[in-house]
Amino acid sequence: MSSRPSRSTQWFVGLLVLPAFLMLGSTRASAKAAKPAAAKKHKPAAASDKPEPVRREPAPYETPAPAQSESPLPGSPETATSTATATSTETSTDTTSSTSTATATDTSTEPPKESKPEEPRPLAESPAPPPAPAEPIPATVATGSEKPVVETPAPYVEHLGPKSFPGRLRGIYGGSLWLEPSFNGLQWPFMVRTGVGVSGSFWTDTGYETIIRNDRNNEMTNSKMFFQQGRGILRLTPAYVQGRFFIQGQAELVANQCQSTTEVCTTSGTFSTDDLWIRVGEWNSWDLKVGRFEAWEIYHTGMGLDLYTLERLGARQFDVPNSPGLDAPAFYGVNYLHDRPSEGLGLGYGALHVYATEALRFEVLAELGTDSVQLTKDSNGQAKSGFSYMGGRPAVVYDVGWVKLKAAAEYQQRTAAMQIAPNGQKKDASYYRTRMGGGAALQFVLDPSIEFGFNAAYGKQHETNRTDLASGDTDKKNSFTTLTLGGFANLRLANLWMAGVGLNWTTQSNEYRDSTPENPADYSAHLQGFGALQYLVAGQLFVKAVVGFARADFQPNDGDVAVWSNYMYSGRIRLMYLY
Repeated sequence: MSSRPSRSTQWFVGLLVLPAFLMLGSTRASAKAAKPAAAKKHKPAAASDKPEPVRREPAPYETPAPAQSESPLPGSPETATSTATATSTETSTDTTSSTSTATATDTSTEPPKESKPEEPRPLAESPAPPPAPAEPIPATVATGSEKPVVETPAPYVEHLGPKSFPGRLRGIYGGSLWLEPSFNGLQWPFMVRTGVGVSGSFWTDTGYETIIRNDRNNEMTNSKMFFQQGRGILRLTPAYVQGRFFIQGQAELVANQCQSTTEVCTTSGTFSTDDLWIRVGEWNSWDLKVGRFEAWEIYHTGMGLDLYTLERLGARQFDVPNSPGLDAPAFYGVNYLHDRPSEGLGLGYGALHVYATEALRFEVLAELGTDSVQLTKDSNGQAKSGFSYMGGRPAVVYDVGWVKLKAAAEYQQRTAAMQIAPNGQKKDASYYRTRMGGGAALQFVLDPSIEFGFNAAYGKQHETNRTDLASGDTDKKNSFTTLTLGGFANLRLANLWMAGVGLNWTTQSNEYRDSTPENPADYSAHLQGFGALQYLVAGQLFVKAVVGFARADFQPNDGDVAVWSNYMYSGRIRLMYLY
């Protein structure tokens, strides 16, 4: 009979053996878990293994680059900020990408290690803790003594100074083409956000002019004078901008140095208006402008013959006593419908601009209105107001920067606004005046040294008798043809110094002939030239000295009046500040 251990003995032995079994099971489980990790750790890297591609995360706040035609203006804050942000983002991303790629490549090209006899597998090491999360972006709310980060809103009122002028190679910096007010047909003021643009210009001229009239009988007197002229413009341009679509208005308030307290300044007045228009369209695509403004310039005179100057008028008669009624012709630059309408009561322009390509631009301008609803006459009985106007002027500009080709044609008709009632019968007056013409210009810009160009224009006017509105007879003295040829050149002498020259030749002949048919019609010619020297101060103040010369030759139809010539000499210093 075998002896069996007692129940208490069995419980005691079981308690002793159980920890051993538990320890053995834990060791086997740990060995199984450590086997794949150890195998992976000691596996040599194959030479053909490729590093995993580095995933490039998109840069924060990165926006697509705009198309060339939509780029912000050069030098604007938007351009500088976008460039700096893009450069910083790309540099940071490229550096991170290069570092990651280099690390992966070094690991993959490490030579394989020699295999060793398998050693006893150690117990599995505890897994490494997960990487610490990235630091959160600090809150914009101030904590403790920190100041809050406040985003500065874009200004609602924007200064549109010379740095905002548009155009790629519009002209050499500070030259006359660079200052040309229609900017070769480009849209300006160019505003990228809703707001109000503020800009302006101020100039004063101080100088001297003399005109010598060499008539054979020595009856027409000479003239000489000192003068000072001045003009200031404050320009306000409110705009609504939504993407490329915009609505703009513009008003130019003009202060004239010439005071209306004197008789000579009564017409111009002390205060007046230049631009007053509304424009709607899309940037670099099209726009429609309606109001008072200048059309695109075709004929460019250079650094002299500026608007409102005496040198631009040249060697004229200026109603000198004993004058036979023939005067020096003003140069014609396709400007019947170029200048702002100034005839009176209700006359204005409307123009459609189309930007077909970056280089090709079109303007189709129309004129419509009346100067007065009441017919008035001067002391000679000629009607001087009470006319309606209608006209058109298409223009094209092809501009590739270094070379520019411009051309335009125009037609204008003026008729009497009031009917006449001869013998108690109402009818339209027979009076009318037509003007037509065309011209072209070829300009070159060799930046930054020289710019030059050539102009040619031909115009014709036909007018009936303003003394007798019912007759419809031709006014032969006011019916004429005009031809103008000219050119200019501007040369940069040094960084801030520039010189310019220009020459223009104008001829004009009318239809008047006296009782002697073999005598030619009235003829006059006008040669106008200038030389200029300019210095630029602080990029905004232009100091320019201009000397002018003009010669006018007169050949009247009247055989009893001898041919004569006028000579004009002038000099002035202009200070012009662009704001």
